[in-house]
Amino acid sequence: METKKPPKLSPLLRSAFEVLEHGLWHYLRSDTTTDMKFAILHIDQSIELLLKEKVRREGYSIYKGPKETITIWGAYDILETKLCCKIKEKPDLELLHEERNNIQHKYSNPSADDAAFHVDKAIHFIERFIKDELGLRLADYIPSNQLEQVL
Repeated sequence: METKKPPKLSPLLRSAFEVLEHGLWHYLRSDTTTDMKFAILHIDQSIELLLKEKVRREGYSIYKGPKETITIWGAYDILETKLCCKIKEKPDLELLHEERNNIQHKYSNPSADDAAFHVDKAIHFIERFIKDELGLRLADYIPSNQLEQVL
């Protein structure tokens, strides 16, 4: 009997799951500001890559030029205006992205409580989005011991 192989993941999707797993590793490892920073940076990056994957799958380019890709805001715009893909979690994801920007550009130190809020909202969005929009199960790509602790 022949077993069906899972579909190959695009480089975007593979990277999205890798940085998500690494972000969760930091989040679950300790509640130091260093681990909270990396958790937020990686989880936000994962969301951006997942949004770009949906854009790409629907036949839209993720490139603005030969070397630059669209931002998370560009992905939202294409998803909402061209694909009628409503992201009901967008207000919470915007807060996460703002926290990421504060870390990246203003040397912010997120608290464990703030990180917990962002990780909870992000994981629930990711789980829903990859199921509804990409036809995938998060449990197939992220270790169960991590998921059990955050879901």
